[in-house]
This record gives sequence, C-alpha cells and structure tokens, in this order.
Amino acid sequence: MHEDKEIKERIIIKAEEMFLHFGYSKVKMEEVAAGLGISKKTLYKFFPSKENLIREIVLSRQCLVENYINKIWEDENLDFVAKLKNMMDYLSQQSSRVRGPLMDDIRKCIPDIWNEIHDFKKIKSLEKAKGLFELGVKNGAFRSDIGQDMVILMFTIVTEGILNPEVLSQIPFTGAQAMETIFKVIFEGIFTEEGRAKYISINSGESKFADEKQNDLQPNIYR
Repeated sequence: MHEDKEIKERIIIKAEEMFLHFGYSKVKMEEVAAGLGISKKTLYKFFPSKENLIREIVLSRQCLVENYINKIWEDENLDFVAKLKNMMDYLSQQSSRVRGPLMDDIRKCIPDIWNEIHDFKKIKSLEKAKGLFELGVKNGAFRSDIGQDMVILMFTIVTEGILNPEVLSQIPFTGAQAMETIFKVIFEGIFTEEGRAKYISINSGESKFADEKQNDLQPNIYR
C-alpha cells in the first residue's frame, strides 16, 4: 500500500512537470511512463486516462495551495500585515509556476476541468478576500470608510480578468508580476496610514536584504 502511494505521487510530480513544460495536449501517457521508468500498464493502473491524471494533479495543487494559505492565516506568531504579505508572495509564486501552454491547453482541450479550476479560484478568492478585509479593518490596517463589497468585487474581477492565459500572453508581465501589481494597487489603496507604513517597511526590509545577499555573492577583485 505504501509503495502504491509512493508510485502515485511520483507519477503526479513527473506528469505535472511535463505538462507545465510542454502543455497538456503534447504529452503522451507513454512519455510520462518512460520518464518515470515504469511500464504503461503500471501508469494506467493508477490513472486510466490522461484526463484522469490532469484532474488529480489539479486537485492535488488546489489542496496544497489551500492548506498553505490556511497555515499562514492560522499562524498566531504573525500579525495581520505579515500574514497579508506572506499570502501575496505565495500566490504570486503559484501564478508564476503556471506559465507556458498548460492553462490554455486545459481551457481548449478539457473545458470541464478548466471550469472547475475557475470555480475553485472564484470561490476561494471570495472567501479569503472577505475574511481578509474584515480582519484588516478590525486590526486597524485597512480603512473602514470603504465599502467591503466593492473592494471584494474589484479584487475578484481584476484577478479573474488579468490572470488568464489569453490576457497574460498579450502583456509584458508574468503571472507573478501581474498578481503583485494587483495587490499593490488594491491593498495599498485601502490601507490606513499605519497599515501602509508597516507594509512598506516590510517590503523595504526584504528588498534591502535581497540587495545585500546579492552583493555578498558578487566577486570582489579588491579582496
């Protein structure tokens, strides 16, 4: 049983890697099997079709994202602004992962799964955006004079409208860069002065640390 679970996890990891690189339509099941050094019979034992395999990958990724976000949200050692920053960074990283032909392939070849992905993102975005706004107001980081429903509506419409393959293919930004800009415009606009100062302080501190780390890596000919 443990061995079967290990094989299944290896298949998911390898197939996701291949789908992200080549797209869904161009990867064949026998190529996935060959990449893992297993037989097609073994592969089909766990996943009877390529559609079944991509569905499992999508569900696995959704669970991973949801669990990580919940972990940040429930971390009592982080204040609100730090939680917001960590969540934004993580979502930006996830958006950056899904580049190339995969998402457009899913939309065209298996629209049912595409709709499931879209519905998941929409529902979770609404849930988290509502909770985030309420907690931000309660903690004094977000302004209370801006309508919650309007902020949430703006956030969901903008993310859905920009973070899709067709739009991203027409603009000179990655998914991560687009996500970062969306967060910056919407959330910095609803911060209180105190919340904005703290958020900028965190960003500045991280940028300074990154610059120092980069300098440490550069060779010094005068040493």
